[in-house]
Amino acid sequence: MTTTTSTDAVALWQNLADALNSLITAGQFPDFHDLYGPRNHWQHQPYVSTPTRADAPWVVFDLTTRQFTVSTRERTLHGEHHRRPTRKRR
Repeated sequence: MTTTTSTDAVALWQNLADALNSLITAGQFPDFHDLYGPRNHWQHQPYVSTPTRADAPWVVFDLTTRQFTVSTRERTLHGEHHRRPTRKRR
């Protein structure tokens, strides 16, 4: 397993800050949320949207791939990016 040095981590966080600032400059004010409920089997699922445009893309944490992905409001709220529940063995 590789570890990130603190200098690398600072650069990554700076990249995130730059991306968020670019969204704000473009008028796409990011709004952070956490889906939690029966649609995603009661698993916390962070996502980012913008309240300024209804048709703007959403960035959601896909529970299957364990990565953030660009999606739509409809696909996210429909539960397309959640992990299927595992069946309990008897």
